[in-house]
Amino acid sequence: MISGMSAAQFSEQLIMVERAGKDALYKNNLNTYNAKLDAYKLLEKSMDKLTAKLTSFDTEAFKGKTSSVSDDKATATVTADAPKGNYELHIEQLAQAQQLTKTYASEDELLPASGVFSIQLGSDPSQRLEIDLATVNSGAPMTVAQLRDVINKHPDNPGMQASLVRTGGQIELMMSATESGLANSLTVELDGVDFGMTERRVAQDAKLTLNGIDITSSSNYLENVVDGVSLELTSTHGAGESSWVKIEEDFEGTETAVKDFVAAFNTMLQQINQLTRSMGSSVIEEDSKKDKDDKDDKDEVTTTVKEAQIGVLKGDSSIRQLQSQMRDSIFASAPNGMRLSDIGIELDRYGKLKVDETKLTDALKGDASAIEAMFTDAGSYVDRLEKVIEPFTDFKGLMDLKKDTLDGQIDRVNENMERHDYQMQQRYQIYLAQFTAMEATINQLSAASGLF
Repeated sequence: MISGMSAAQFSEQLIMVERAGKDALYKNNLNTYNAKLDAYKLLEKSMDKLTAKLTSFDTEAFKGKTSSVSDDKATATVTADAPKGNYELHIEQLAQAQQLTKTYASEDELLPASGVFSIQLGSDPSQRLEIDLATVNSGAPMTVAQLRDVINKHPDNPGMQASLVRTGGQIELMMSATESGLANSLTVELDGVDFGMTERRVAQDAKLTLNGIDITSSSNYLENVVDGVSLELTSTHGAGESSWVKIEEDFEGTETAVKDFVAAFNTMLQQINQLTRSMGSSVIEEDSKKDKDDKDDKDEVTTTVKEAQIGVLKGDSSIRQLQSQMRDSIFASAPNGMRLSDIGIELDRYGKLKVDETKLTDALKGDASAIEAMFTDAGSYVDRLEKVIEPFTDFKGLMDLKKDTLDGQIDRVNENMERHDYQMQQRYQIYLAQFTAMEATINQLSAASGLF
């Protein structure tokens, strides 16, 4: 062609110019919709996190208990329903499993070729293991080691363990119950006659007193010995000795829950502020640096709004209203007249909540029930915040509607882009046909002019 380009190249250049405007429009719309969709998803995660913190106030935060034992004679674990109090513990005797042994020259020593070898666990006839020595090894005598294996692997073993103890010159066949306690004693016989084993350790129950109450247990682990309190016994006390088991409120757990709530609340406010307001990157850098330096707010660093997302929701009045309602719900006093400032939670110069740990700890130790009422009574801070957030997080609530709308807009843009691509392809074919025909005509004219 005259331009020096082929028909295909000329067609492509025209199509690029013709489609550039709509391509830019579609790309800009797609980027805007995706940015908003990501912003709503980010906010939704923060709402879910804050809601979980709010729920914990009703189910966990003020119900936790801790336990401590004054020495190493026992350990205690507690659940939320454990009553507060001090318990004097005296451990007279630990539970233990019985152990019986019999001496042999070696583990290959042969046992009698016939007879019924039996082991009775406790007094229940169903807890009995019987081994017919004449048939168990195909009629051949068994070794001590083989007897050990038969006992341990027998499908009817009711709860006993056989092992070999090597003394340096002889072998001790040891029999022991797998569970401790007097009820799990062993009786070993051959054809109804005592097998001649030596008792190395007697079966016995744990014996203890708790606040003067006598308690026996077949195990050294006493589950729920007091409502919500379990004890693990480790050693006995001497005469006149005792331990003190203390059950008290878990102030540290409650304090952690309060600080987690503050962090989640701050994260949401900061995200809303960034997503709905045009701010420079320097503001984001300042916020991120502050978050990293603030141990209470370290969780927020992982949910920082990206610089490209700043202001993408600035036209959404419902999100700004959410932020305003959240602030209003915590600035007012609680139903019992207390305010967050009374327990060390105040607004700092960055517009975020800040926890005075010393004041919070003192308040919890002074009157934990009053603080609990602030967050759990009817009309509490938790109730107010849940009421504010609920319309957004409900199934088919505002957040779902916003995301569905954006998904629909993104689908329509993609459909328009596909239709535009098809139309431009058709236009390209038309241009290509026209310029190809024109190129052929020019070539014919050029060839004809050469004849003159």
